[in-house]
Amino acid sequence: MILAGLVAGTLDLAFAVIYYGQRGLGAVALLQGIASAAIGDSAFRGGAGSAMLGAFFHFLIAASAALVYYVASLRLPLATRRPLLSGAIFGVLMYLAMRLIVLPLSHIGLHMPKTADIVGELCSHIFLFGWAIALGAVRAGRMRVASG
Repeated sequence: MILAGLVAGTLDLAFAVIYYGQRGLGAVALLQGIASAAIGDSAFRGGAGSAMLGAFFHFLIAASAALVYYVASLRLPLATRRPLLSGAIFGVLMYLAMRLIVLPLSHIGLHMPKTADIVGELCSHIFLFGWAIALGAVRAGRMRVASG
């Protein structure tokens, strides 16, 4: 499931770099923004080191989300029987958790994003993040059964 988290994290990060890059936000600044959730505005003065910290946090969250989904799928068979539906729901829940719980508790705080950003981020969380994790859980379940 770690692989599913890495794939989901990579796809989600690639979306963010492309989407926000079109608006002038570079990859380093984006990753520093992630790091700033933990260390505050000093992340924007931390160069490549704080960008790497942001990447670490991003992939840690993605891998943790994949693990949570997998553990939940052991008790909720629908999560692996209907991975696209379940992954989409999981993606929306992850988006809401990040926007309504993680960010308000961080140095970033709660702010209302633009409607286009909400739509873009939701699509990324559903189709890139949630689906990658759900399909990874299906694969992990098959491997678990095969190893028996």
